[in-house]
Amino acid sequence: MKPAERFFPNGLFQRALELQDWCVETRRHLHRHPERSGQEFETLAYLRGLLDEFGAPWIEVEDGGILALLGDERRGKTVLLRADIDALPISENPRNLKREREVISENPGIQHACGHDAHTAMLLAAAKLLAPFNDEIPGRIILLFQRGEEGNGNLREILKYVDAKHIHIDGAHAIHVRPDLLAGKIASVAGAVMASPAAFDITITGSGGHGSRPDLANNPLDCWAALYQGFKDIRLKHTSPFEPFTLAVGKLDYGAQANVISPALHFVLSVRFYNEDCGEIFHDEVLRLLEGITKAYHCAYTVNRFLVALPPIKNDAAAAAISQNAIRSYIGEEHLINAHEPMMCSDDFALIGKRYPAVMLQLGIRNEEKGSGAELHSDLFDIDEAALPLGIAATAGFALDFLASADE
Repeated sequence: MKPAERFFPNGLFQRALELQDWCVETRRHLHRHPERSGQEFETLAYLRGLLDEFGAPWIEVEDGGILALLGDERRGKTVLLRADIDALPISENPRNLKREREVISENPGIQHACGHDAHTAMLLAAAKLLAPFNDEIPGRIILLFQRGEEGNGNLREILKYVDAKHIHIDGAHAIHVRPDLLAGKIASVAGAVMASPAAFDITITGSGGHGSRPDLANNPLDCWAALYQGFKDIRLKHTSPFEPFTLAVGKLDYGAQANVISPALHFVLSVRFYNEDCGEIFHDEVLRLLEGITKAYHCAYTVNRFLVALPPIKNDAAAAAISQNAIRSYIGEEHLINAHEPMMCSDDFALIGKRYPAVMLQLGIRNEEKGSGAELHSDLFDIDEAALPLGIAATAGFALDFLASADE
């Protein structure tokens, strides 16, 4: 008999459903009190309190997050379960796609617009569900509550700690909500699920002046206009139409007054791709365009930062199979689907996947009646909270089946 069947004779999913109200309220608390990457101090205190309540010992890694422990590595393998805890600098819309929200951020200008509140609440609920069986878990479960997933690189501090303490990990698991999948569905597939990102942070410098005499200035905005067209052409001219590749300017700072020509323009340009050759093309073509076009417009450029690309997330086939079987066994075949296509967003869980056999599930949250389904990082983003028990059961089921597989 599998541990999940022994621990939960009335069904693992049934037990997850019994925790739905608790998980919803936990998610809503996190949603009301979002904190940006690197500033998650109240969130960390909240997590520590709950883990103490569960009887799960924890370690806080400076600048990295919290590692909590269940079970014992002397009884078998070790599996890492990860949730990200940071929010985004977005002013939340009081409505979602259909109606007024059930819960809204109380921290102005900050929103959980990527589902991290749901990820964290589901992992906490899975911990609450498993903690009573701490002495019977056939191995060790490490719960990672990670800071700074939204580009801060905090996961590297966790990985440094894991290496320094010689912590052995056999496999890993995470969930990411997916707004284009119906609530009640979970995608767990082998292979590519999230793209690789890279970005340039650049300043263009010309010479400023009065808006009435642009001929006496050297407006970096003119140079930018030519650069922007060139950047957009990279996709068309230098990459195969059969390769996923997206390019976007997410930040542009120029000027402060209508009659003043600013001497400098600052922007951040990013791409997403699966083929690493596309990343090299992007890097080389951006530098070539900068060199040629700034010279033609008598401007100068400074590369303030180049964000080295994370790898794409590619689910391990064996880990994905364990996940799929757990969903079938404990939740039901009707909830398991193949995602229509990989997501073009990125996640630093990719660094975990490069080290250990890992799987990232995609949990559907779209519900037209409830108004959920807006894109990630949108001020309209919202979730269908009825989907949370599926994530709880899928997480706990994977962890127990992964550990039990050592005996098969």
